Amino acid sequence: MSIETILDALAEAVADAPAAVEHLLLDLATARAHADHMQHSPTATDYGRESAAAGLDRAREDLLDVLDLPSTNGVPA
Repeated sequence: MSIETILDALAEAVADAPAAVEHLLLDLATARAHADHMQHSPTATDYGRESAAAGLDRAREDLLDVLDLPSTNGVPA
């Protein structure tokens, strides 16, 4: 999948629901920062790292759900 395809889908989603997409992008950024912090924190537990990674996966999936990307068998192509 090309970056142009992703950006086109993002632009269309923003045109349809700007506040919702902004919220999803902020959630994704926050989840990414938290997962990075947990990955590098010497005091983080394995459970904390796994939980943060799962939160990042959820945030990514939530954003992908609103983008109309071409897919093959449910996987973005």
